[in-house]
Formats: sequence, structure tokens, C-alpha cells
Amino acid sequence: MTYTAEQLDGVRRIKRCRNYYEILGVERDASEEDLKRAYRKLALKFHPDKNRAPGATEAFKAIGNAFAVLSNPEKRLRYDEFGSDQEHVSTGQPRHYNYYTEFEADITPEEIFNVFFGGHFPTGNIHMFSNVARDTHYYPRRHRNERAWTQEQEEEETRPQNSYSAFIQLMPVFIIIIVSVITQLMATNPPYSLFYKSSIGHVISRETENLQVPYYVDKNFERNYQGAELQELEKTVEKDYIDYIQTSCWKEKQQKSDLSNLAKLYRDERLKQKAESLKLEHCEKLSSLIGMHKGG
Repeated sequence: MTYTAEQLDGVRRIKRCRNYYEILGVERDASEEDLKRAYRKLALKFHPDKNRAPGATEAFKAIGNAFAVLSNPEKRLRYDEFGSDQEHVSTGQPRHYNYYTEFEADITPEEIFNVFFGGHFPTGNIHMFSNVARDTHYYPRRHRNERAWTQEQEEEETRPQNSYSAFIQLMPVFIIIIVSVITQLMATNPPYSLFYKSSIGHVISRETENLQVPYYVDKNFERNYQGAELQELEKTVEKDYIDYIQTSCWKEKQQKSDLSNLAKLYRDERLKQKAESLKLEHCEKLSSLIGMHKGG
């Protein structure tokens, strides 16, 4: 796998970025055109088909996610208000990517790239990337340097380690596995699940008396939960179910919003149709539950 020192430095720069604006290299008051220009340049530079440096795929995803959030007015507003609370303070040390859970895009980096380039590099750029004979007095010399640098990196990565050092490196993994097994053995199974779980015996279907929320229990459930205890448990079931439906509804709306926004920005009829046809099934369930609750 061949890559240049410049490409690797670019990946490392993305890793060190503390926020979406820094990833795209734009100011916080950047316009839509500024965002599009920045994304177009970086997407071509870090696309895995062109950049084979370690971490380039993650960098490409980070760039797409940053653009999708900042190009959506609603998400950008929320990000500007709350995103800084989740940004890491720079310590001068390289850090791993931080995909802020509250600010992830529901459209994939590949879909964003397809909107710009139709799923592949434009013809002019393919020529620019592949035609090594354009600058004969520069490329051959650069190629020799790249080969030597890449070979040195590969030798460093594949250098064998003795068994003791390998054991020391794997020890934290062994400890985590052991603690996980012990925890699972000591933990007691919850009395119910919102979904069918044969692994813990929750295979018997029930519904709550108030909102008719479906849930699953084991064969000993009716012996342990009756009367007031059953009523209290079913209140907990309904609360958990409503929380789940609300979260799922929010995700559906965000996905629809992302698709609609991109379709509007780039006048993409395919994305527009996809956004319009996207059903908000969990939102419909939530409305139904609210209606039942008011009726009760």
C-alpha cells in the first residue's frame, strides 16, 4: 500500500482537529459556498480511492460528517450552541477522532460525495491524479523518496515482537474480558425486555394494561409480579418504551432533514424523492401513544 508523507501528514491534521470548522478549514461564519468549496477540495484529497495512508478512510468520514452537519442550518445552530461543550481541549498530543454523538449526520459520507461527483472522481481530476508523466523532472525523484519512506514505515510496522512484550500489550484486553465474564455471571437478568430475547428467556409476549405497550418476560414472571407490583413494573415498561420511541422519532426527523437540506442545496431530485418518501414510523407511533394517554 503506497502513500506519501504529505498524505499521512494530512490524515494526522484531521485527527488533531477539535471541531467541525477546523476539520473543513473554515471560519465559524463560513457561508454555504465556503463550506462547499472546502468539502470539494478535502473530499477529493482524502477519498480512499486516492489516499491510501493509514486513517484516510476515517478522515474522509470525518470530513463528510462535518460538512453534513454544518451545511444543515438547524444542525449547525445546535452545534454552535452545544457542540463546543463536547470538544476536547488540545493537549499537544494526537487524539482519536471524536464523533460527537449529538452531532452525527444520518447521511453517509459516500452519499455526500455522490451528490458532488456522481460517485467517482471528475474526469479532469482523474487525469491530474494518475498522469505521472506531466512533470518528468519532479515525479521520478519524488517517487524514489516515497518508495524509501514507505518501505521504512512497513518494516517498522511488521518488525516482530518477542512473546513477552506481546503478552504485556495484550494483558489489558485479557483483564477486560475476565471482568466482563465475571460481571455477566454475577448480574441478574432484568424482569422484562422491550424486544424478544431468547438468550435470557424473555420469550413470552405481554402488553401493558394502560397503553397496550408490548413487552417480553420469562416463564416465571406471573409468579413474581402480581397486583400492585405488576402495575408499578408496567409503568416502568411504558416509560422505557416511550423513551425509545421518542429517540427513534428524533433520528427519523434528523435523517429526513439532512436529506431534504442536501437535496435543496444541490437541486438533487433523487435525494428530494428519497426524503419525501422517508416514513416517520416511530413518530406516528409516538402520536398514537400520546392520543391513547390523553384518552385514558
